[in-house]
Amino acid sequence: MGRRVINQLVTIAEDIGGVTLQRTHDLNAPLGVAGRNSDNTMIKSVLGWEPTTAFRTGLAQTYAWIAQQYADRKAGRRTVHDTI
Repeated sequence: MGRRVINQLVTIAEDIGGVTLQRTHDLNAPLGVAGRNSDNTMIKSVLGWEPTTAFRTGLAQTYAWIAQQYADRKAGRRTVHDTI
């Protein structure tokens, strides 16, 4: 994943979270494994299924859930972490 794609992802996360992050890029860091990328072609061909939630929508829902978990835990309420 190139810097441009990472910056796009960070911009989406910033928009959802209402924050601005400081961005630094370590060009000497390991690039990771290409196999971590999702290609849903096989899933669609084998299972006849494909995701229907847009990435930004799913990320916003996940962010809201994590924020609620954090607030609940800080307030002393049970969270998913407490039930594992």
